Amino acid sequence: MDDTSPDGRLHAWAAAHHGLYRTSDAIAAGLSRRQIRYRLEQGRAEQIGYGLFRVAGAPLTQEQRNLAAAWRTGGVVSHRTAAEVHDLVPRSIHTPHASVTRRRTHSLDDVIVHRSDDLLDTEVMELAGTPVTTPARTLVDVGLLIDELELEKALHRAVHSGRASFDEVWRIYRRVSAQGRNGAGPIGELLRSLGRDSAAAESDLEVELLAALRTYGAPAPVLQHPVTVDGERFRLDLAYPRHKLFLEGDGFGVHGTRDGFELDRHRQDLLVLHGWWPLRFTWRQIRRSPEWCATTVVRKLVEIERTWS
Repeated sequence: MDDTSPDGRLHAWAAAHHGLYRTSDAIAAGLSRRQIRYRLEQGRAEQIGYGLFRVAGAPLTQEQRNLAAAWRTGGVVSHRTAAEVHDLVPRSIHTPHASVTRRRTHSLDDVIVHRSDDLLDTEVMELAGTPVTTPARTLVDVGLLIDELELEKALHRAVHSGRASFDEVWRIYRRVSAQGRNGAGPIGELLRSLGRDSAAAESDLEVELLAALRTYGAPAPVLQHPVTVDGERFRLDLAYPRHKLFLEGDGFGVHGTRDGFELDRHRQDLLVLHGWWPLRFTWRQIRRSPEWCATTVVRKLVEIERTWS
């Protein structure tokens, strides 16, 4: 197909938008309304909504459903769907969520529509051709749709990857919650439990360990604590600097390479030589015996404090 022809331009557009196009896109490519109808009658496209078409043969994907939801509602992908688009939570096949202004009255059986007056233009972006709420805004919106631990993992993933910051999420949460929207409550509780100066955990395993410590009454550790020993600089995932105690989460195969395994042992030996105590917990221990992990940390902290007297 000639890419410079109206059909070529339209197919190029649709290819970049998950096989979808709108009447306005076809007209911009150079087709008339009569030609749009003719191509529909020929079976070269399928109408899936008012003024919305899917190119014949285009694969049916969750990404296509997401974009169709945004275009059909005149809104943006949001909430659980946006969290998946940003890889903040595991992906699934589900009814897409979209946010629209309260002035819109769309009600669709195959889209979960959220009406909002507090979504700013700066909290919307385009990703792979789809309008979607930003990671920070998504974290504020999604709290009631996922469990507490999943939300905490999502927050740390977003901040650690640089797609959001704690300050940005705080800022959006304060503005939205000031308007009385209850849906923002879960992220507010999580932010307060972490504190304003918290660093981001680097893995889901660290988040699981943090949650276990908090749930079973252990003091909150410092995340990503920098330390220098024998001229070598390290960063400790979870640490109690005053007690010189650090915690490690050992997932199966976490080191990835032999060099990583060797470096980890070298680091631990140096820290022990300089008075640091390590406690290492496996994924299975953290998932199956979280109370035991937290109790072990508390016992070690108390033991260290006894040496101070």
